[in-house]
Order: sequence, then C-alpha cells, then structure tokens
Amino acid sequence: MSLSGAESTSGPNGQSKTEPLLRHNPVQHQRSRVICEPFSRGRHWRNLIILSLTFLFCFTAFGAIQNIQSSINSTGGLGLYSLGTIYVSLMISSLIAPTIIRFIGVKWTLVLAALCYCIYSYANLFSIPAVLIPASVLLGFSGAPLWVAQGTYLTTSAIQLAALVNEVPEFVISRFNGVLFAFFQTNQIWGNMLSYFVLDVGSRRDKPDNLTSCGAESCGAVIDSDVKPPDEMNVDILFALFSVSGMVAVLLAMCIDPLPSGTVRLETESTWSLLMSTVKLMGRFHLFLLIPLLMYSGVEQAFFVGDFTKSFVTCTQGVSSVGLVMIAYGVSDTISSLAIGQLEKVTGRVWLFTIGSLLHLGLMVFMYLWDPVYIEVKYLYLIAIGWGIGDAVFQTQCASIIGVIFAGCQEPAFSNYRFWQSAGFWLSFLTSIPDGVCVWHKIAGISSLLVVALLMYYICEYKIRRETRQVLLDET
Repeated sequence: MSLSGAESTSGPNGQSKTEPLLRHNPVQHQRSRVICEPFSRGRHWRNLIILSLTFLFCFTAFGAIQNIQSSINSTGGLGLYSLGTIYVSLMISSLIAPTIIRFIGVKWTLVLAALCYCIYSYANLFSIPAVLIPASVLLGFSGAPLWVAQGTYLTTSAIQLAALVNEVPEFVISRFNGVLFAFFQTNQIWGNMLSYFVLDVGSRRDKPDNLTSCGAESCGAVIDSDVKPPDEMNVDILFALFSVSGMVAVLLAMCIDPLPSGTVRLETESTWSLLMSTVKLMGRFHLFLLIPLLMYSGVEQAFFVGDFTKSFVTCTQGVSSVGLVMIAYGVSDTISSLAIGQLEKVTGRVWLFTIGSLLHLGLMVFMYLWDPVYIEVKYLYLIAIGWGIGDAVFQTQCASIIGVIFAGCQEPAFSNYRFWQSAGFWLSFLTSIPDGVCVWHKIAGISSLLVVALLMYYICEYKIRRETRQVLLDET
C-alpha cells in the first residue's frame, strides 16, 4: 500500500471532496481515490506533531554530527568523504524510495530509516573508514525513503485536513511544512548546544593564532591553521548522547498512526513501473525548471555545514565554537520556518524565494570579502542568522511547491526532490576535498547556480499561472 495526496473522501457522485480545491492544478495526476473516512482534525495535528518530533530527535544527532564532521575528521578528508558517501548513496536511494514505501508502508519506512540514522551516530564512536564509510552508505540509502515518506505523509494529511475544514490545500500544506520544519530546525539548537558544552570542556581559550588560510582563502579538506583538536573522551561522550537521541526518534516513529484513511492506490503497479515513475517524472517540464532550485537547496546547506563551519568558524575560533554559531543559525531557521509558513498566504511563493535568494547572495559577497584577521567574531553569528532565514525559505517552499504541483504523484515527486537536493549536497562536499578548490571558488559557483535557479523558477511559476488561467477560462 502506498499513499497519494491526490484526493480525499468520495462525494455522492463519486468525486473527491478535495477535487474542487485542486482541480485547477494543471500538472496534477489523479492516480488514486479514497475508500474510507479521513482522520479527525485533532488526529491530523497529533500525527504532525509526532512526525515533527521524530525528525527533531533524529536530526538533533545527525545535524550536529554533520556540522562538525569536516572539523572532527579532517585528517585525510574522512569527514568529507563520509558526507559525500551519504549523499551519493542518497541519490541512488531516491530512485527506489517509492518501491520501498510501497512494500513496507510509510510508517515503517520512517521507523527503519530512523534506525539507520541512529546506527550512523553510533558508528562515529569508531572514526575509521572501515566503520564510518559503510555506516554512511546505510544512512544514505535510508535518507531518501525517510524524506519521501515524510513528504507523502505530511502532504496527504494536509490535503485531507483541507477537505475536512474546507480550506485551500496549498495553504494547509504550506502551514504543515512550516510547523514540521520549525520543529526540525530546532535540531540545530539542541544538537549544537550539546556539541558546544561537551567539546568546550577544558578548551575555552584554545583558539588558533594563524588565520591567513581561513575564510574564502581556505582550500581543501584539511584545516590549515594551528587549531587544537578536542579531547577524544569528550568526542566519544558526544556521539554516545547522539546515539540515544537517535533511539528516541525510532520510538517516536513507532507511535505515528498509519494512514488507513488516506488514499490507497487501487491499481497494481509492478516494481519496475514504480521505479521508473521517478525517472519518468524528470522529463516533465515543470520539474525540469525546478531542478536547479532543488539542487541549490542541497548545495547551500552543504556549503554552510561543511565549508562555513570548517573554514570560517573552526579555522578562526576552534571546533567548540561551531556549536554556538550553529545555535544562532538554528534559532533563526526555526523562527523563520514558522513565519514563512504563514507569510506565504500573504506574499506568495515568488516573493519569498526572491527575498531568500537576495539574502543568500548578499551573504556570499560578504564572505568573499571577509578578512579573518580584522573582522570581529560577531559577524560569524550574523552570517549564521541571515543564512538561517534564507534556508528556511528554500526548505519550506521547495517542499511546498513539490507537494502542490505534484499532489497526485507524491512519491516519485518527493523522490526527485531528494535526488536533486542530494546531488547538490554531494557536489558541494566533493568539491571541498581537492586542495586546488578554495572557498572563494565555491562562493562564485554557488552564486551562479542560485541566479540560474531563480530565473528558471520564475519561468515555472509563469507557466503554472498561465495554464491555471487557461483552465479557468475553459471552465467558464
């Protein structure tokens, strides 16, 4: 059984109650219908909160590990190789995520994927390639099913709730995404708070003195300064705490209700057909126009957790300061995610994407000009706050636009989203390893990608609005 958010409960004429709310979506595919009553309003919100808490505890561990991975395991580039392995595996798993969800269901996909994330946290207690790389592969292959299951569950629940309360599905989907990502982004607060207090023990004043190769001039995977590594016992304690957080996520995922009242695909699809549905969707022009934007949503996160934390924070302040700076990022991202979920109804997606893009472009110019010797540490926090606002735009609105445009084919649509986002992560981490690639090279490349992504997104929105107007004219 797999879920699709195309329709909800059946009306007296065999039509879906949500169909009138979604019928003006020009690229939607109706592939399923509902065979039973939806959840109550309170039950939808209960499941959303449990789902949000699951992601909070899961990524409190993984998010914080990802932030310090390039700093803790900089020797030989092991940390960046681990992150690169995760995201190339995630790209592959994006193609098979709908098949996995079909066979084990949305709920158990969430449970098993959360368990794989927990295993990765535990593997970091043994920071050697023979343990960390296989654990990275396992996490990568569970990552896409986790996110696709989340997107499918959230969108299906939002559309059913919209039908229940007679509200426009697009607004409910955006609101649900805002709530989930607000919970999710607080992982940057709790995880980094743990990182700071555990790693900072006995090392408060151990800051590096050689700053000439920090900032935009930093090149390769190795931190080229006299930064002092944290105590090994403190690192082990930190990863043990993260492993516990991962187990809490697994237990929470087991408490989520399956969606028996969700849509059930009645037609049978072969495994090959389900696998190819993700690939075929790449040929849709609307998705093609969104590919650079989806890639950027991965590139910008990878740049911030990989290059910014290593070259701007660890290189100038020491690894224990990564936690504090990323807390500022997490608070900003959390508050912005909540606000953006409500603002879309007023401003629309176009203005939100435009503001988020201009903010990131301005920050990249500032980082390019940043002088680690003379510029004060407070600017690290200001960059983190600004980047968090922009990231909230891209994470909430990319998920929202995929859920709205491809409401009737959620699994392959969210698989494509995670595939191209993971491609962005992988590309960013891969280019961080060679010594010949410096941060200023990446700033130039990322800025160019963002400009292209924004222009293609404008074209996509124009086509959607033009096709929607044509549908309305044809009906009148």
